[in-house]
Parts: sequence; structure tokens; C-alpha cells
Amino acid sequence: AGVVGEVMGKYHPHGDVSIYDALVRMAQDFSMRDPLI
Repeated sequence: AGVVGEVMGKYHPHGDVSIYDALVRMAQDFSMRDPLI
């Protein structure tokens, strides 16, 4: 929750659903074959 709150405060003040979705997809190795970072 701390990471999502920080991202909402600094970069994306439009809601937290898309932030949670992006974090979950980056955490699952089977979901994304090519890492974004």
C-alpha cells in the first residue's frame, strides 16, 4: 500500500487500480516475458 500511495501522490493521481495491476503483472514472471525495466 505504501508503494501505491507514493506512486499516486507523485505520478498518477487518477486511481489505484491500474497501479495495482501494473505491480502485479511486473511481479509475476509468467505474466510478462520481457521485463520493462
